[in-house]
Amino acid sequence: MRAPLAKVAIIIPLIYFLFVTGEFLTLTAVTLSLTEAGYSAFAVGSGISALWLGLFTTSLLAHRIAGRFGLAGAFCGASLLAPIPLVVIYLVPSYPIFLLGALSLGLAGGIIWVTGESWLVASVPADRRGLYVGLFETSVGLGMVCGPLLLAGVLRLELPPLPFGIGLTALAALSALPLLKLPAPVAPALPSDGAVPLRATSAIFVIAALSGLMESGTSGLLPTVSVRLGASVEAAALLGTVIGVGSAALQLPAGALADRFGSSRLILGCWFVLAALGLLLLGTAESPGLALWIAGFGFGGAGGAVYTALVIDLGHRLSGPALVRAMGKTVTSYTAGTMIGPALGGLLFDLGGLPALAGAITAGALAGGALSLAPKRPSDSQTAHRGETG
Repeated sequence: MRAPLAKVAIIIPLIYFLFVTGEFLTLTAVTLSLTEAGYSAFAVGSGISALWLGLFTTSLLAHRIAGRFGLAGAFCGASLLAPIPLVVIYLVPSYPIFLLGALSLGLAGGIIWVTGESWLVASVPADRRGLYVGLFETSVGLGMVCGPLLLAGVLRLELPPLPFGIGLTALAALSALPLLKLPAPVAPALPSDGAVPLRATSAIFVIAALSGLMESGTSGLLPTVSVRLGASVEAAALLGTVIGVGSAALQLPAGALADRFGSSRLILGCWFVLAALGLLLLGTAESPGLALWIAGFGFGGAGGAVYTALVIDLGHRLSGPALVRAMGKTVTSYTAGTMIGPALGGLLFDLGGLPALAGAITAGALAGGALSLAPKRPSDSQTAHRGETG
């Protein structure tokens, strides 16, 4: 890679790590506080869903924002705005402010996500795109781990957690500033650029939504579920790290496998794992114990690997504005799943406990597997002939 592109491949994952760490620390702290204050699982889940509603909204518009301000301008501007909602949540601690702050954080996060990921995917070599995307997703997974883990340490020291989340997002914003000096990637001419079959992309977007439902849609809910099943707040905070551990540990090998075998086989295997984990929770619903932690690890790893494979797929087939548009739609679909997941999961848990929640997870994984068995998706032929698409 040329030097500017090498900087992109380093700085963007670093920013995502800091941003996700601060985000998960703050949201986990607030949701646990709401749970202790007696709010229902539905109310807590709705607060998390507000974040994903913001992400959903701006991911739809990210390609227009990037077209107006450029990838660097949009990415850095949103990064600078991200700490502001956390400051407001800290200064005015109330449920309505939490909803508004989570929504605002999501609005900034959607722009950061789409523009940063598009920039990275377009900048790395095609024959190693899976590896670099896997490394990037690993940094996100590490943030999911470190946020709740840092929260557990802060709670043990009896310190207020939100200033730490604010500081991390502010550091992410400062880290983004060097990107303003770097050139945007040059879009190569790809045979499939802009000519994506509607049927294929529809399947990709539905699979992305189910991936979000499985990975991030469960991460915000598992800690409050564990508290309602009798765990301590400290144990619940540590449980929140388990999904991030799975994501951090499995995204790099998932990217390498996608480079070698194509994304369809990887995605189908992930759905099989997720369905098995749903059945595990269903079978141990009376006393889940260790099963809850095993399932959390699997949700982070396999759920995240589905999304990783889809990003690799788009990078092989698209470039330029077409890539940013498709990435925005994929992120929108993913966030639709994460937005619906916590509130829907909380409602199911309120109505039927862990069996209802586990049954819904299993059904979602089976639906994803059925879609993956549909007519061949474009990524496999593109992945098998990377030299033609790079």
